Amino acid sequence: MDTPIPLIAISGTHHEMGHQHGLQVMYLRPFIAEAIETRFAQIESDGPDEGFESLVQETAEVLREIDPPILEMIRGQAEALELNFDTLLRYDLVSYLHTDLFARRSMTGEGCTTWAAAGSATADGEPLLIKNRDYRPEHLPLQILVTASPAVGYPYIYGTSAGSPGVFQSGMNEKGLTVADTHVCSTDIGPGLPDYSLMMHLLEEHDTVRSALDYLSSVPKMGRNNLILADVGGDLAIVELGYHHFAILEAPKDMAVNTNHFVSPSMQESFVDRTRPPVEGNSFHRYNLVRRELKAAHGNIDLAFAQHLMATHAGPLASICRHLELDGQSATIATMIYQPARRTLKFCHGYPCESPYHTITLDNGQGSFSF
Repeated sequence: MDTPIPLIAISGTHHEMGHQHGLQVMYLRPFIAEAIETRFAQIESDGPDEGFESLVQETAEVLREIDPPILEMIRGQAEALELNFDTLLRYDLVSYLHTDLFARRSMTGEGCTTWAAAGSATADGEPLLIKNRDYRPEHLPLQILVTASPAVGYPYIYGTSAGSPGVFQSGMNEKGLTVADTHVCSTDIGPGLPDYSLMMHLLEEHDTVRSALDYLSSVPKMGRNNLILADVGGDLAIVELGYHHFAILEAPKDMAVNTNHFVSPSMQESFVDRTRPPVEGNSFHRYNLVRRELKAAHGNIDLAFAQHLMATHAGPLASICRHLELDGQSATIATMIYQPARRTLKFCHGYPCESPYHTITLDNGQGSFSF
């Protein structure tokens, strides 16, 4: 199915960028309202207790103290979409903080597969960073790509859900710094910056993986996520985010793999596998499959290999392309293949086993399609 992804352009202050975002996705407002209602209903069914509500309020206070830009972006979106600011802010926060309830009570099916390769691992020596976005099906019609030209900072392109703030799942700036996230069900979460805020600041303010790692080491982090990073020089890293703990994993043999669990000794004890049968433990199986395939292809990894790997079907546990029928909760709704040295993104909207890729190039801060 060939469904072009909407591409919008925003610029200026964070409030202006949020407002422009909201105006350009106003036609999607019914889907945004449905996603908000669905998330709130899920939270209510999970029974938000005093600890959860305190965590939401404390996190909002952290944003007010150290990240006014993300709040201004949310305020601009709320104004343009004619949504209550506090409602939209709560939606943005509980979409991440629901991990607190998941880790203690619920089962979840959300996940993603990411990997990166560069240097000796790729056929041409150029870096690649790839992500399959496995998420709730109501976000399929909400998917958009955004080119952002902030009043201060580097222009960048990123993938997100309409009505969501910051960089909601992956992005790349004009210097070629590229980042993508994965969700991890963790007990180590707290009132820090969510990764959609972290990734926005990374792309606006940093041009190398080393600079990005310095920033991530210096700010309070919410936790519940991993980040994978690549830059033009082929530097790769994985960052496992916790509220109390933090780990950086380097890339042996110019390859890095990241799914939905922690690998580092300092973070492993925080991981809670809350996937439900028959897909329980699938993060480990996907991780191992991708590592095997990358090792076997070392030196020959290219775009064709990446597209083939991300379309892999290997049963309920190891499939990289995950169809809704596997667990009934989430599915692969997009694939992103970033080429940092070329400032190019190849984007597949829907299942990568059946949907085409479109090419978007970040040129002077603006994105343009080619087919």
